[in-house]
Amino acid sequence: MSDTKLLKETYLNLINHRLSELTDFKPLPQKELFEAAKYSLLAPGKRLRPLFVLSVLHGYGIPLQLGLDPACSIEMIHTYSLIHDDLPCMDNDDLRRGRPTLHKVYPEGLAVLVGDFLLTYAFEILTSSAKLSNAQKVDLITVLSKRSGANGMIGGQVVDLASEGQSIGWDTLHFMHLHKTAALFTACFEFGGILADVPKVDKASLLSCGRALGVAFQVIDDLLDEPSQEIGSDFAKEKATTVSMLGLKKSEEKAILLLDEALASAKKLSKSCPLLEALIKELYTFIPRERCKVSIPKNS
Repeated sequence: MSDTKLLKETYLNLINHRLSELTDFKPLPQKELFEAAKYSLLAPGKRLRPLFVLSVLHGYGIPLQLGLDPACSIEMIHTYSLIHDDLPCMDNDDLRRGRPTLHKVYPEGLAVLVGDFLLTYAFEILTSSAKLSNAQKVDLITVLSKRSGANGMIGGQVVDLASEGQSIGWDTLHFMHLHKTAALFTACFEFGGILADVPKVDKASLLSCGRALGVAFQVIDDLLDEPSQEIGSDFAKEKATTVSMLGLKKSEEKAILLLDEALASAKKLSKSCPLLEALIKELYTFIPRERCKVSIPKNS
């Protein structure tokens, strides 16, 4: 196993352990809330967002413990968004990561409240961290509220809902990708920059990396969903996707170009971030290359 793969596995274990610790509450009258939160939060997942935070800190030689709770707070925001996305009033999905969605296991009203809990708890974690300075707390809260709010993830979700069954252009679809998906990815890189106190030029590179990576992730997700479109919620709701708008080949090409852009931005940083670069390169492997004639970087 390579050094970066071993490091990734170590970080994954630490993230999962910390998420479990953060939701390990003593029995209370509202214990069902915490049980339901664990059902979704601790479900098997890639943990890409917290991994990106920690990968930046690793490159800059910042102690892992400084960023572990902030990284987990982003994963809580991500999980809350998935819980709400799956609800009948939104995408109405029955499965998430191969398991029944939260509102299929627990009452729908409780699922809404679990999402609300994870959203608010994410900020509580940031404010209560003894390892962060007051200035860092303010900066992190500012970034997370902006990237997950009306000018970020929620704004993209609103446009997504309004676009169901509508004929939209690429600009609208790209707006949705930048906000609904890429905004939270961008927050991960901004978190890393804040915690590592990187130079201004590095902040710009991290921002570019996060945006390109976030859009690439959404394009790849559209590509992976394509074989099962006919039974998926996106197909049923007549949602526009990268594949439906650009076709398979151009979507694959776009994903590769975006990952190339993210990798180039990562390489511009003043410090070498091997785990960050390895995580980006790993995403190339999710692109169905057999349908694409565009060459993949040899080091991917």
